[in-house]
Amino acid sequence: MSVQIKKHKNVTWLNIEEPTEADINYLRENFKFHTLDLEDLGHEAQRSKLDIYSDYAFIILRFPVTYKDSNLIGSHELGVFLGKDYVITIQKKKIISLQDYHRKVMANEKLMDEVFGGRPALLLYNILDEMYHATLSLTDWLMAEINQVEKEVYDEETKTVVKALALLRRNVLTFKSIMEPQRLVIRALVNLQKDYLSKEFESYFDDIADYIERIHNFVETSKELVDGLHATNESLSSYRLNRVMKILTIFSVSLLPLTLLTGIWGMNLQSLPLIHDETLVWYIFGGLAAVIVGIFVWLKKKNII
Repeated sequence: MSVQIKKHKNVTWLNIEEPTEADINYLRENFKFHTLDLEDLGHEAQRSKLDIYSDYAFIILRFPVTYKDSNLIGSHELGVFLGKDYVITIQKKKIISLQDYHRKVMANEKLMDEVFGGRPALLLYNILDEMYHATLSLTDWLMAEINQVEKEVYDEETKTVVKALALLRRNVLTFKSIMEPQRLVIRALVNLQKDYLSKEFESYFDDIADYIERIHNFVETSKELVDGLHATNESLSSYRLNRVMKILTIFSVSLLPLTLLTGIWGMNLQSLPLIHDETLVWYIFGGLAAVIVGIFVWLKKKNII
């Protein structure tokens, strides 16, 4: 089994990483949890939620993570049981921030006194506070990605910016979908009045709710920035395309006189002016060059090109 148990100041922290069937059976045999709650631990991709019972609360939260091989944002699920004298955390996949925090607390007796504090609700607050701090650091990474894509947009790096914008938009929307349901869950914890979570902890979990609001506001702002960058890139792409089409049109129009003259003097007629003059071709080229240069000078003065 992967069950880690620590009892301190009459509060037990039971931490499970990547639970197996044996771990679920351990919970079933030692705690009176609802069968559906235990089944949720074995299901994939649960939505953040809060189930309230008379003697415990069951919480599912999702925390964003980055995958280094692809720079994509995903999420790992954390299940929590909060009772009168225990907190149980179940990581379906290992959450680095929680692993590090668990090791740090277990290795420091003074910190353990502060974190456990003799109340399970205080222990849960400290765990969530640490994890949302880690989530806030992810917003710095995402903002750096936005700034990098913004630079590419205005540097007109067309080949890479379209894919970068698509990846960035996906990350922002994923981040939003992870954090959005948690606002309701944490707000419900703020207002929860049970023996295991009394009113004295309202301000503590209100602090967690403030973290989530900050993250949510950041995600909303990021979405607007990405949408703006997408619109800007579309405008710049249209401008570049129009500029290319304009230049091609100008060249095509400037060559029309040449096409006309070669069509006329290319006919098999003996009565055309200067048809027998060997210098005719140079007159034509000179005249056409003067016309073309004149067209470009006029267009430049009109700020068309």
